Amino acid sequence: MPISEGAQHYVLMLIPSLLGDIEKLGLHRIIRTSDFSEQKVTALYFEFVSIKRVLPSNPLAIEPAIWEHLLHCVRVMSSLVNLATTEDLERARDIAVRRYLPHAKESLKSELEQMRSEGKVDFRLAGILRQGDVAENSEQVCMEAIRREREQRVESIKCLGLEHLTSHETFVVESAKAYVLSQIDEAPEDFGVLDLVIRLLDLLRLVLVLESRSPGGASAVSSNFTVENIVLGIGNAMYRGELGLNVSSLGLARVKS
Repeated sequence: MPISEGAQHYVLMLIPSLLGDIEKLGLHRIIRTSDFSEQKVTALYFEFVSIKRVLPSNPLAIEPAIWEHLLHCVRVMSSLVNLATTEDLERARDIAVRRYLPHAKESLKSELEQMRSEGKVDFRLAGILRQGDVAENSEQVCMEAIRREREQRVESIKCLGLEHLTSHETFVVESAKAYVLSQIDEAPEDFGVLDLVIRLLDLLRLVLVLESRSPGGASAVSSNFTVENIVLGIGNAMYRGELGLNVSSLGLARVKS
């Protein structure tokens, strides 16, 4: 089954990134959290390394039959990494919500006060803020703030420069910008892929601005927010479904510690 050109560029970025993740996590952790044997995981790892060495940089130079095998490899690698990092990601998500919550509340309160001063009423927003600090309301507050930032971020995305990106990164980012601009007028009410792509594009814009201002600009940015990591995140949001990058499709079961 053919995949889109944007997904092809993403796969060629993703393969070396996943190999790097496997090496950082270590084969012992990968083995422990997958249902593959030690011999199988080791064999897969060296197969992935061999594939990476011979991959051309131009996706058009890769035959359709080879793409099918590459997709299988990416799905396996992605699942192995996801299984090994599931607990870390769950903890990170909880921490992110807690850290963002104070900002989200203040942002919504300020917007509500501004609307009141203009004689406007937003019962939905007022209702969310009236629910207080109960745990069930925390994520709703965060998502509401994210939705209301959506349009502001879209305007900044239009100014995103791509001159310092690689060819794969450029194609993925251009595809993401086109997706956002085509969908924003009919954006969904709930937080989803569109909002995630918007926030990542805006984060990419900010990082590129910081890096361009001075030679030391990049050092002021967290190592988690490199251009490569952000573009990989954009690609994941855009193409994960198309590429079938989910654990259940491979039948890999998490092994309890």
